Amino acid sequence: MLEKFKRAWTIAKMCWRVLRLDKELLVFPILSLVTCGLLLASVVGPLWASGQLEVVLELVAGSEEEGFGITTIAFDFAVYFVACFVMIFFNAALIACAKIRFAGGDPTVADGLRASIQRLPQIFVWSLTTSVVGFFLSRMASADKGIGKYVFAFLGAGWAIASFFVVPVLVSEKVGPIAALKKSVSVIKKTWGELLIAEVGMSMLVAALIVFPSILLVFLGLVILEFAPAVSISIFVFVAIWVFATSLAYSTLSAILRTALYLYATEGSIPKYFDPDVIRNP
Repeated sequence: MLEKFKRAWTIAKMCWRVLRLDKELLVFPILSLVTCGLLLASVVGPLWASGQLEVVLELVAGSEEEGFGITTIAFDFAVYFVACFVMIFFNAALIACAKIRFAGGDPTVADGLRASIQRLPQIFVWSLTTSVVGFFLSRMASADKGIGKYVFAFLGAGWAIASFFVVPVLVSEKVGPIAALKKSVSVIKKTWGELLIAEVGMSMLVAALIVFPSILLVFLGLVILEFAPAVSISIFVFVAIWVFATSLAYSTLSAILRTALYLYATEGSIPKYFDPDVIRNP
């Protein structure tokens, strides 16, 4: 097991090497967050300025209390879909840039955005498809208090795994959501060992870098809050920045890894900057 996680660490370093060459890849997750924030502000801002925000919130809450929840469900799904579309759009741009780098090129942010725009219809349809499935499964899992909760949670995890390579497929091929999902499942079968070990290894690494230090620092900040509030607030701000920066790096490294594994499975060649022995021997 130790050897497996050493291998995952090696893969993470390879992804980091690519990120160091193309630091602009970090722009795409930031653009995703900023776009979601601006879209939210564009809706909430006018409602708040006109004094209608409270009315809308009461309408949503009232619909939920009546037991039907139609308004709430529609509102929640709209938010879910928009966030999903934005994230997939910029993730596709990131993956397109990673592909250019693996092919020996020097990608730019414009290259990534151009690739996503060219696949906009496919991205839209897939965003709608995965939003419907994901939203339904999450609602069922939260509504069911019995064993069904675990069944729907399991189905949600299965959907996430099956669709893991859909975005690289959409970037590389002009296909619909069903064909992209089938191709994703096919790629997973070829890269299951690499995918499982590398993703779990990087997730544990992120947990070690984010969760444990953050918990210790937050605890320290709470302890000294009463007699050193300025220092305590500085600690909380540092933790927030640290969590954001590390999460940003992880999401980018994960997309780079996903692209590398996709190219290996579909083209049979080892992506540039990756060690053949590490990729071929899970």
